[in-house]
Amino acid sequence: MTSPQRGAPFALLASLTLALGVSTQAQVDPGHRVYAPLGASTTTVMVDAQGNTIQTWSSSNAAGNTSYIQDDGLLLRSIKTGVSGPGGVGGGVERLALDGSVEWRFEYDTGGNIHHHDAVQMPNGNVLMIAWEQKSQAEAIAEGRSPALITNAIFMPDHIIEVEQSGPTTGTIVWEWHVWDHLIQDFDVTKNNFGDVGANPQLIDINFPTSNVSDWNHVNSVDYDEANDWILISANFQDEFWIVDHSTTTAEAAGHTGGDHGKGGDLLYRWGNPQAYRAGTGADQDLFRQHGVKFIDEGLDGAGNVILYNNQVSPTSRIEEIELPLDTQGEFNFGPGGVFGPAAPLWTYQNPAMNSNIMSSAERLPNGNTLICSSLQGRIFEITTGGTIVWEISTPTAFRASYVDRTLWSDGDVVSAGAGGSVAFDVIAGSSQAGQQYYVLGSATGSSPGFTKNGIHVPLNFDPYTSLTLDFANTALLTDTFGTLDASGRASASFNVTPGLIPAVAVGLTLHHAAIATDPGTSKATWASNAVAFTIEL
Repeated sequence: MTSPQRGAPFALLASLTLALGVSTQAQVDPGHRVYAPLGASTTTVMVDAQGNTIQTWSSSNAAGNTSYIQDDGLLLRSIKTGVSGPGGVGGGVERLALDGSVEWRFEYDTGGNIHHHDAVQMPNGNVLMIAWEQKSQAEAIAEGRSPALITNAIFMPDHIIEVEQSGPTTGTIVWEWHVWDHLIQDFDVTKNNFGDVGANPQLIDINFPTSNVSDWNHVNSVDYDEANDWILISANFQDEFWIVDHSTTTAEAAGHTGGDHGKGGDLLYRWGNPQAYRAGTGADQDLFRQHGVKFIDEGLDGAGNVILYNNQVSPTSRIEEIELPLDTQGEFNFGPGGVFGPAAPLWTYQNPAMNSNIMSSAERLPNGNTLICSSLQGRIFEITTGGTIVWEISTPTAFRASYVDRTLWSDGDVVSAGAGGSVAFDVIAGSSQAGQQYYVLGSATGSSPGFTKNGIHVPLNFDPYTSLTLDFANTALLTDTFGTLDASGRASASFNVTPGLIPAVAVGLTLHHAAIATDPGTSKATWASNAVAFTIEL
């Protein structure tokens, strides 16, 4: 790594307060993208906006299906543990640090319970996981399943678990929801759950669809909406997605009352195929073996809506955005004929060159574009709202692609004033910043509001500690905190303290850091990272 001239920090200090300049590709979101090749591969890949591989994680297990970068920078990855099962089988999850070290490995693949397809982190740090459970023929028939639809030895309805990490290889299930607790049937009056299917859309018809498969629901994605405390579930074989109330206790989630909406674990909403609750015909069906059903995150275009990849719709696959039909009380509305609205998606994208009858995903990006993974074609691409493709790469087959809104990682969140210690920073700006000078700056007064100049937002409040991180760059305290980014736009730095160096008055202080890149010739900033933080403890 080549370091810039020693006087550069002082030129930067002046430029930060006077003029920041940036040149960007306006239509392409500058963030990174992560995907996990399926098959025998044990590697997860992160590429930048130029399509260059800038980070890989290696594991001892093949990908279960999905991979995401958590808010803390760890990679959350579904894994195959070797357990057998229907398509999408996994068996567990792991959290990997940037260097590939395993921070957590949790297996859920015994006693008939088998994790599959998807797992996502919640804001509280817990993980939602999809799993099958096993029921015998006799149990399924007793709940009203038609014997003609269960000739296999086992029946495998889905459930969702919320897992709190309790150790390096252990976790506690703190909440769960089971399809099995919310059934209805009108096949056999002598069996459990007999009732009027059409009059109870909050319940799931155990005889729909009329196919003889063990993997009855084939749930293939899960997501969480913190603002409403909802869980979003993609029921692939029902050709619809469901929303359930997470404000319930586990006991309430197993029943029909309780929670913020008073309905327990019954469905609050379902959309895609009203035939599933006897409220329509084939002409009313919109979804066909959908995948990648996710909420659009807060702050993005369409926030709170649902976006998905509609795989087997005619004539080719289609991306859809659905606006949820809520009344002024936050409850879901029925449309005409007792069908949950809306009558049609808010936005769609369809292209003859995009067609994958299984897997795949779609995700809204911060710049308003949409990131699409068309799995069987080995394509990950980005489109504008008008449908223009502005970015594309070819990949091995991957189940989904996920956006990464992070370019600075740190390996710790505390430093001991008494014992000393260090925090390592990894700058991964991307290859567009190769050869630029970088600086890791700090703030003792937080990351918000930060400051913005000429289109670049630096998530640090400028204060005396900011000046200190400039004045003492590349010292024993702040090692390699300025230099030149390599060909991938990467660099490493660290904050280091010896025992007793930090005064007692600083104990309890939280220090925020962010990286910026500057043009070597003008010292004007060209890029800024997210902020990371650590706290000084005794």
